[in-house]
Amino acid sequence: MKKTLIFILCIGFGLFFSQAKETVVNPSTGTTTEERKQAEYPGGINAFMREVSQKIDIKRIKGGSGQVRASAKFSVNTQGIIEKISITGSNEKVNKEIERVMKSMTTKWTSGEYKGSPAEIFYTLPFIVNFE
Repeated sequence: MKKTLIFILCIGFGLFFSQAKETVVNPSTGTTTEERKQAEYPGGINAFMREVSQKIDIKRIKGGSGQVRASAKFSVNTQGIIEKISITGSNEKVNKEIERVMKSMTTKWTSGEYKGSPAEIFYTLPFIVNFE
């Protein structure tokens, strides 16, 4: 019973946090229109990840060794500003440093849309920090 409940919860979270584009086909013209448009960082998501990784100060994270994984969940509001940041991972110092860097980001995103109106868009991004 517990395994079944955990399985259902995992699938539910996967469906809830998935980021899929929805398209609708207009029957009269046969064309598709996107209902949801993701928020975009100038230069793309890879540019965002590169900028965040460059701002992480390893000196602030003491006592780390090996490879540490973390996951950042955040939203981009209708003004293109990052908010609702939540970092999870095994190393609390790494989590706090990633959160500090994400809060310090000043570059605005292009806001996302849903059915033609500006909308808050949620993202989940993985982080891996290697200590040598």
